[in-house]
Amino acid sequence: MMKSKETTFNQIELNYLKKFPKIINRKCNLAKQIIDTSKKECFDFKTGDIICVASKVVSKSLGLYIDLKQVQPSSLAEKIHERIPRKDPRLIQVIIDQTNDLKGSKLKLTDNYIGGWLPNGLFLSVDRVDEDTVLVLPTDCDKMAKNISIAIEKEFSAKVAVIISDSDGRIDKKGATQVAVGLYGINGLKTNKYQNKTNIETICDMLAAASGLLMGQRGVGILLVRIRGLDYVFDRDAVN
Repeated sequence: MMKSKETTFNQIELNYLKKFPKIINRKCNLAKQIIDTSKKECFDFKTGDIICVASKVVSKSLGLYIDLKQVQPSSLAEKIHERIPRKDPRLIQVIIDQTNDLKGSKLKLTDNYIGGWLPNGLFLSVDRVDEDTVLVLPTDCDKMAKNISIAIEKEFSAKVAVIISDSDGRIDKKGATQVAVGLYGINGLKTNKYQNKTNIETICDMLAAASGLLMGQRGVGILLVRIRGLDYVFDRDAVN
């Protein structure tokens, strides 16, 4: 057992909503879909639970699709494509547009990788749905996490923290994990003190990564994971 001032780890249990992915393929009320599906599956929520929701399903529920057939690559996008030919120049243009910096100063480039910093401080994630369609991150994942938490509390009288998670790939492309891009109800940082030393950990990313053990990456189809057993202080004013 590991103890800290803010959280206590005992036995952690992970479970997931099984039929959830099959119904989220269009713009919808995500919180209501979660509640309706959980009732059908007898999937309960208790005060103290932490719900991790994949950013992909949040984006789908908001209709954040971009039709690449309507995207005209700029000269900058074409130039970057010459450097990174595996990346569709239309997709590169979407990344540029999402950073709100047409000069490309918010981009991060290596010989085989391109990413960009969004205006909200998040690092860009673009999920390709098919050859000509991509999904982009919501502009306010914290707000979506809050909406889900409030809806669950109203329906089940359970105060649950919600984390919106997204894939975070290594620049060398040798693997990926899950990180928190939005949260509500739990502080994103955990402070440990030992022998007059203070260590701060990103508990939100640890929880997102834990959910990734079930979510996996592409093709797994698990988009909501419930984490139970972490002792934490529910905080409506917590920040990521």
